Amino acid sequence: MILTIGDSVCWGQGLIEEHKFDALFAKAKGMAFSRAAHSGAVIGSQTDSSNEMENGEVPVASPSDWQQVLEQRDWTQVDLVLLNGGINDVGLTRILSPWTNPNQLNQWIDQFCHQSMQQLLVAVAAKLTRPGAKIAVIGYYPILSEQSYFPSDDHFRMLLELHGVATSSVALKATLSPKDMIPSVVGNCLTFWKMSDSKLQAAVDGANAALKTNTCVFVKLPFTEENAMWAPTPLLWELSPLLGPEDEVASTRSAVCEKIYGDVVHIPQWIQCVRASAGHPNVAGAAKIAAALEMIL
Repeated sequence: MILTIGDSVCWGQGLIEEHKFDALFAKAKGMAFSRAAHSGAVIGSQTDSSNEMENGEVPVASPSDWQQVLEQRDWTQVDLVLLNGGINDVGLTRILSPWTNPNQLNQWIDQFCHQSMQQLLVAVAAKLTRPGAKIAVIGYYPILSEQSYFPSDDHFRMLLELHGVATSSVALKATLSPKDMIPSVVGNCLTFWKMSDSKLQAAVDGANAALKTNTCVFVKLPFTEENAMWAPTPLLWELSPLLGPEDEVASTRSAVCEKIYGDVVHIPQWIQCVRASAGHPNVAGAAKIAAALEMIL
């Protein structure tokens, strides 16, 4: 059996069930699978306690990766764990903020994608009982790149504001120019993509060294800069011309978002929830991840 643990990428944000990469991979392998992953999950820590989850499409931090692992009671049938994590611990607000210090960003990536992930991998490996069972750590991809060409300034602003990055100031009575912000934001996205790959590989290597086995394997995704949002060949959900979501389950997610956040107090969360698919692998992107898994596993 395949067990999927992690955040929105492993959940398959915006995709119908048959288009999610773990479902595609399991079908190709003729294996059963179970998915604990959900949107917004952090790696967290072993002391996390909340295990209540909203609808998987709604971005919330818990259950964390650790909680997802601890909630799994029967490991006797698990042959493969598909797992990811780190981006929500680092924080999309930090990655998409033009004011994030690059050195601090690097430290956060090392802290979560390397140190926290390595601790989690050792713990997950200790749960496995089937001979030859493996843990596949799924990498990330460039959300934005130097090949991203935004349809309008509003598309760029919306993407940032979805994740709590202000693009105007009441105090200064000014609206910040996307032209001035884009280079730093793109630079952060590329830094996270490349460095998270490196640090996740380091976590896999460190865990295998500690375990004295080759239980863990890193799956580097075959995405390039041209596959980022609004790049020539995007493999990620974008925003429509009217700044709405364009994914396959937008209408059903919207209904859930309205039920949870449909009041004045939670307007920012509602806006983010409705458009939560933006920046996640689309149908073609998910198929490419499944193909990458087939090549490695």
